[in-house]
Amino acid sequence: MGAHRKLRVIFIAAAVLFLPLAGCGSNASHETPAPTGGPTAGVLRLVETDQPDNLNPLIASQPIALELSYLTYSFFFDVDDRSRLVPDVALEVPTVPNGGISPDGKTITYHLRKGVRWQDGQPLTSRDVVFTYHAIVNPRNNVQGLLGYEDIADVVAPDDYTVVVHMKRVDSPIVTLFMCLDGDYPILPAHLLATYPDLNHAAYNDKPIGSGPFSVVDWVRGDHITFAANPDYWRGPPKLDKIVVSFVGSNAQIVDRLRSGQADAWFNSDPTLYPELTQLGGIGVTIAPDNNFGHLDFNLRDPLLQDVRVRRAIELAIDRRKIVEEATHDVYQTTDSDQPFTSWAYDRRVPHPAYDPNAATALLRSAGWHRGPDGVLANGKGRIELQLAFLEGNSLDKQVADILKGDLAAVGIQIDERPYPEERFLSSLQSGGVVYNGRYQLAMFEWGVGLDPDDSWLYACDQQPPQGENSTFWCDPKVDAAERGARATFDVATRRSDYAVIQSEIADQVPMIFLYAQRRADVYSTRLVGFRPAPTFAYWNAWRWEMR
Repeated sequence: MGAHRKLRVIFIAAAVLFLPLAGCGSNASHETPAPTGGPTAGVLRLVETDQPDNLNPLIASQPIALELSYLTYSFFFDVDDRSRLVPDVALEVPTVPNGGISPDGKTITYHLRKGVRWQDGQPLTSRDVVFTYHAIVNPRNNVQGLLGYEDIADVVAPDDYTVVVHMKRVDSPIVTLFMCLDGDYPILPAHLLATYPDLNHAAYNDKPIGSGPFSVVDWVRGDHITFAANPDYWRGPPKLDKIVVSFVGSNAQIVDRLRSGQADAWFNSDPTLYPELTQLGGIGVTIAPDNNFGHLDFNLRDPLLQDVRVRRAIELAIDRRKIVEEATHDVYQTTDSDQPFTSWAYDRRVPHPAYDPNAATALLRSAGWHRGPDGVLANGKGRIELQLAFLEGNSLDKQVADILKGDLAAVGIQIDERPYPEERFLSSLQSGGVVYNGRYQLAMFEWGVGLDPDDSWLYACDQQPPQGENSTFWCDPKVDAAERGARATFDVATRRSDYAVIQSEIADQVPMIFLYAQRRADVYSTRLVGFRPAPTFAYWNAWRWEMR
């Protein structure tokens, strides 16, 4: 999934009437076949199983939509392979010392790069940034997750190349949220979209005009998207002529295409196939850090799971080392935190229990659960039979689910596996999604923190759906206070202390179990030059890639 954090949901709204945008009509009239033959100089052929529902990240559903937005759109900053902010449309990262952030932390000033143009030739200016901000906070748009944006009082443009953000209160993650990767939303063109009351069904969403290094040539749903080099990109024309992203039905099909020479790359590949991928001729596999983590969520609205002893026992009963070794071939790593090991917020002092099924059995017994004749725990009122929801068709999730099922059966907990298609599993509350409506007991999927360690979108009481991603429905006063404190200052030492409190409380209360820390296994042709894997997305420097 790789994703970034909030882009795991699908937004569906009531139908609205709209007029077609100039230059943004149906993609059907420009369909071209995806290349299926051998390699071609200047053309990179990527293969994916995940597909976007539309190409406007403000209202897109699947993680791949945000990933591909790096090709088409511009952000204030990119994030490079060393997790550093690299100026894109904004000339400089604002700080208190350089005057970009006011002494009270409530005014942030951005100076924009001149010469950035939309792919129809219009200049990108501060008007576009102000428009995008208003589109994000427009309640008519099906945007889910306004973290950071709700703390903004106003965004103004004193001139065409200056943007001033006035905050209601200090919010330290805002620098990596506002028009930046952590916030999921790039800059949109005001001259094409400003007349619409909402963007939910605009034709633009199928064939956007951006300001990034590549433009969308065509999108044949269910088959492929073709991106062509933008000759007017501000950094200079990309070295690739085209990038074609093809969509197939299974990871096995991806391997077949790589083996036969019909595909050139598979980014963030399936770790269950790692041994096979390393044997492909003319193909390299690079293991790199990633900010995502796999987790098992408890629905704390479920009466059985409200008992922390049950949650702690389940954690003790799961062999996470086995998950990493057997399911991911050690591509992934064990972890006990949502914070990456490389983050200054990661606290190594927080104690975490080791795999101990005997201790799990004793804890369940103390909570009144005893094995029945069928070997399943019961307490006179019912049995511990839990449904485990996860993504359908994901081989890693299936393998992990099987391991969890076996581990928990050993302590008397019966697991019923419930795989769901992503558009149902992780769709929004408004569209009846399983996770965000709490229609699960246990749910397994992946999240990722961003460049900033802020995780209030995942744990704060006011971030339960549809306001945010707190789909465990956990509300802890200590965590809430620490989340507020961490966001209310730019002082790293204070923030580090707050995140230590959060990690300690998660370890104690167990609203979720961290199954593994993800690492990227990027698979690509030895003919691809310039690719540098990053802990965020693969496409951050795509304008430099070459196929020789």
